[in-house]
Amino acid sequence: MEGTQLLIMAIVMGLMYWIARGMIGGYFAFFFIASPIAVGVVAGLIYGDLTNGLILGGGIAAAFAGIIAPGGNLPTDSALAATTVIPIALSTGLSVEQAIAFAVPMGLVGSFVTNLRKMINVIFVHRADECAAKGDLKGIRNCAVVFPPIVELPLLFLPVFLVVMFGQDAMLAFMNNVPDWVMHGMEVAGGVMPAIGFALIMNMIGKPRLIPYTIIGFIMVKALALNNLTAGLLLGCIAFLVVFAKQERSKEGA
Repeated sequence: MEGTQLLIMAIVMGLMYWIARGMIGGYFAFFFIASPIAVGVVAGLIYGDLTNGLILGGGIAAAFAGIIAPGGNLPTDSALAATTVIPIALSTGLSVEQAIAFAVPMGLVGSFVTNLRKMINVIFVHRADECAAKGDLKGIRNCAVVFPPIVELPLLFLPVFLVVMFGQDAMLAFMNNVPDWVMHGMEVAGGVMPAIGFALIMNMIGKPRLIPYTIIGFIMVKALALNNLTAGLLLGCIAFLVVFAKQERSKEGA
């Protein structure tokens, strides 16, 4: 990417992560503003390759599908993974599978950043309690709305900005120096992650018996080299046939 384009990309990605994980836009921002697909669209528009941006965003979103936050503790952060990896993948030509392989460890880093943000915000919670005891409404508003986003700006915006600004050269150096078998191994690992994500969803909703359908879809796409649209249409037809057969058996039983 050119200098101006790279600077715009770094600023926009940093702002998206800050708005989302800083809870500035509420839960809508938390779940949608910095979701991998939204990041892929924005990054693709800035880079001038919307199609590839969507493909990268969709791949990363699938890899993180099924991730839950028990007790509000986020085990991995798809937002940090998307805002840092997608711009670098667009500029360096990483495949979707390679981008997913890099996104997984970045997501783990994001969970530490999120927990650190919560620890810092505890300070404002205690100050808000003190203001409430005094009847200081302005103080409560500042502790709840004004001060946390300001403190979180360097914590959330700056890491993403720096990674996007300077990560491209580091990624190119890495790709030029590692053996081909390492990159191929990362592609294989990244290709498996979306299947694992959907398997987690099925297991979470109490339908582990549906996991074989995910494996079938993975084989169709990877082994038979079918594109995602063709595989989706074919599996959609199979799903309708299974549902219709179940309804027929229910009617016969009745």
